[in-house]
Amino acid sequence: MATEMLEQTEPTLTRRRAPIEEFWALPESVIPTEYINGEIIMAPTPTAAHQRMSRKISTALSEFVEGNGLGEIFYSPLDVILPTGDVVQPDIFFLATKQAERALLDKRVYGVPPLVVEILSPGSITLDTITKRHLYEKSGVREYWIVDVEKQSIAQLVLRKKHYALAEISEDGTICGVVLAGFEMNVGKLLGVR
Repeated sequence: MATEMLEQTEPTLTRRRAPIEEFWALPESVIPTEYINGEIIMAPTPTAAHQRMSRKISTALSEFVEGNGLGEIFYSPLDVILPTGDVVQPDIFFLATKQAERALLDKRVYGVPPLVVEILSPGSITLDTITKRHLYEKSGVREYWIVDVEKQSIAQLVLRKKHYALAEISEDGTICGVVLAGFEMNVGKLLGVR
């Protein structure tokens, strides 16, 4: 008896135009789901590599943030409703203490997180590097990290005069926080390269 191999395909995003009311009517079990530019965007579930990286980064950030009493680190799935009306679920984001307290009361985040981290998945590259980059820039997210597990790199974008500029990573591969001044993380060690 021959065994059949499952054909692996690249996961893709599902997108469709819909009014915001339809988005809010979706059951909670339909995640991760975002509402950007009038479209409901449903992403496939993250990969194990994506989740490992998310855990490593959120742990490092949480230790720094909580150790210094700065606020809290949150991660997907949690709706962030931007001033534009778009609803995103960043992989990881930082909220200062007052904004975090308000989010816990409201059950969602209303406003702009100062730091957002997105980890690329095969189906989310265009969404994270173009669509969300523009949306976060326009909304005033002060620091945006785009993590590419496959290429073993992190692009640290910092808002300067309403536009993102790529921050320079030190020669030893260390990212220095802008929003979280004093936070440092070695990208190579994080990604298992060094």
